[in-house]
Amino acid sequence: MQAVQHLFRQLLTLSVLLCTLVLCVAWLLLDRAPLLNETGQLNAAAVRNSQQLLNNLNQSMRDPGQQLVIQTNADELNAAFTIASRSLPGFQGKTQINDSGLTILMTMPLQLFSWHWYVNAHLQIEPSVGPLQLKKVQIGSLTLPGGMALGLLGWVADQVWGPGQGAELLAKVRSVTVQQDAVKVELNKSADFSFSALKHSGLNLYKQWFRDEDQKELIEHYYALALQHSQQSAASQSLIHYLQLLLREADKRSEAKPELAVRENQAVILALAQLLGGRNLQLLVNEVKANPQGKTPRVTLARRPDLQQHFIYSATLQVLGSQRLSSAVGEAKELLDSLKGGSGFSFVDLLADRAGIRFARLAVATPESARALQQFFATTERTEQELFPSKSRLPEGLPQEMFEQQYQSIDSAVYQQMVAEIDRRLNALPLYQLGR
Repeated sequence: MQAVQHLFRQLLTLSVLLCTLVLCVAWLLLDRAPLLNETGQLNAAAVRNSQQLLNNLNQSMRDPGQQLVIQTNADELNAAFTIASRSLPGFQGKTQINDSGLTILMTMPLQLFSWHWYVNAHLQIEPSVGPLQLKKVQIGSLTLPGGMALGLLGWVADQVWGPGQGAELLAKVRSVTVQQDAVKVELNKSADFSFSALKHSGLNLYKQWFRDEDQKELIEHYYALALQHSQQSAASQSLIHYLQLLLREADKRSEAKPELAVRENQAVILALAQLLGGRNLQLLVNEVKANPQGKTPRVTLARRPDLQQHFIYSATLQVLGSQRLSSAVGEAKELLDSLKGGSGFSFVDLLADRAGIRFARLAVATPESARALQQFFATTERTEQELFPSKSRLPEGLPQEMFEQQYQSIDSAVYQQMVAEIDRRLNALPLYQLGR
């Protein structure tokens, strides 16, 4: 009896210590008010700035020299934060550049026990010649001196890339220079550095963390079916025929084990991404596929190959990521098209994006919705009009000036009215009513 009482006291003490630790961490790291309150507008200018940042990074990494030079400004960094905020619910970020260095402010909401909290971060990077210099890192009420913060950053990098890699990565920084509203960071390249190796390293890291290796065989099964169909069909065919074929197969495979329906539907969408997507999407899903016919089969939606691509890309990103990520990518792409030289902002493309998102969400949300989708296609021959609503009277080809004159940004009320009209058309189709 005494042993039981002793064990109970130990468990009670441990519980109290854990609760105290959690409360202390929450008190130190969490705030009741956000550090940032304003979210940047995602408009054509923001997309142009973020594209310029990516172009500069791409050009620097491809440069054959021994140094990696990253040069950017506050507008480009803030544009990147704006796009990130479209993918992460509630996230906000902002940068400030002045003579004292680069300041980064970030806010992320968090809900605990029905209370709203915020993780607020404040980082200051000083100009330097030599190793990276952090003036301070503040998270909530906890302020870390620069040296301690760098040690923690190195430890995190070690956990991601391997022991010793964190210190080696930080040691590559040669200088941080600030001029007016721009910042330039120079790093030494390793002897074996290449853009291709960096790209594959990032992909391998993503696959290591997020990809289910056991699903590879399943994706290959559906890919083989879709490839065979493409070889036997006419030169051009609607996407509905591929979906009908693969989802009927998924229905058969899920009949005995309905709890696996989500897994089957995921493989269907990813297999179509393997067949119809570009090289980068194929790498993200599995591996690059060389079509025996020498080119990607011509598959359409509403008689247009580009709409099929919007549908498949958005559905794939929904399966791999989230609805917010898929929507942000689609909207950013349309804003990019509105710039000079692009095809113009298209609400028809946006209709295909949102249709792909809705389709994928229905396909993988729950085993019940996954089975409902399979049976929808298994019970009778479906037409394209049951997958994709009318695109009539949806504006296309809007250049930046015209788009901003009529819709301002994607956060404006008039733009959201167009999105609501697109959603109304999707909601009217019986297919997209299955998940309700």
